[in-house]
Amino acid sequence: MSSAWAGGTDAIMERMDKMTALYIEEARKSIYTGESAVNCEECGEPIPEERRRAIACKYCLPCHKALESASRSHKV
Repeated sequence: MSSAWAGGTDAIMERMDKMTALYIEEARKSIYTGESAVNCEECGEPIPEERRRAIACKYCLPCHKALESASRSHKV
C-alpha cells in the first residue's frame, strides 16, 4: 500500500466527517422547536396533551405522518 493511498483515506474520512456534520446541521434546522400548538394546523383537531408535552409540534400524529409521507414521496 502506497503512502498516497493513506493520505487519500484521511482526506476521504475528513470529507465524510464534514458531510455528516452538514447533514446533521440541516436536519436540526428542520426540527420544529417552537411552542406546541393546541390544535393541529392541518386538520384543526386537538393535539393530545401527552404529544404536546413530549415534543414541540404543530400537527396531530396522523397529519404529521401523512405530511412526512408526502414529503418523502416528492424527494428524488
